[in-house]
Amino acid sequence: MSRSAEIEIAFGGEDRPFRLNIGRLRALQEKVDAGPMELVNRMAAGAWRVDDLRETILQGLIGGGMASAEATRLMKTDFDDLPLAQFVPMAQAILYTALLGAEDEPGEAQGEAPPSPSPDPNFGSPASTAVEPS
Repeated sequence: MSRSAEIEIAFGGEDRPFRLNIGRLRALQEKVDAGPMELVNRMAAGAWRVDDLRETILQGLIGGGMASAEATRLMKTDFDDLPLAQFVPMAQAILYTALLGAEDEPGEAQGEAPPSPSPDPNFGSPASTAVEPS
């Protein structure tokens, strides 16, 4: 099973790729003075800081392929001055994906199960109402 370290999340009005490769993780670590698991733990404990969220999302956008200037502008319009707690699950998802990989889509890794021949076991021919001879 291969897992991608990239996740797509709706942000700024559209689905965007987020990725924290080693370079982006190092930049994040330097900005917030904490490693990725420290950030995960702070977020889980509700002890996050503003830049824990902001830098995780910003670095994820850049790692996902967005130009730094564009990502910074997007953060100003769609993060700054908004209620911050709403961004905790997003930042956690970005970090978990960097650490564990994205979850496979249902049916992606092993293939989908074939459909059953019929959802109704009586489907096909109608039940007989005739009385069997004795």
